[in-house]
Amino acid sequence: MNRRIKKYLDEIDKTERKITELQAYLKGIRSALKQEEDNEIIKSIRSKKYSSQELLKILTGIQDGTIGLDKNGDIQRKESLVKEGRKNEEMEKNF
Repeated sequence: MNRRIKKYLDEIDKTERKITELQAYLKGIRSALKQEEDNEIIKSIRSKKYSSQELLKILTGIQDGTIGLDKNGDIQRKESLVKEGRKNEEMEKNF
């Protein structure tokens, strides 16, 4: 076999192995990032010191889309978030 062809085939194999290793590494990093984000969310929610009933209502609202968080992490009903977004858009247009 031509030496150049063999060299290219070897380089392709080597590169494909590196890609596979990097994809696995990236998957691990993404998993670690998600875990850190989850920990930060839990820490933030616990710092608010909600009762069990309040926490259940909030989490249910977030899951069904009727409650969201504003830029400060405070809880708002979805209608409030939509209105606030419209106000921000109007303010940006005026500038």
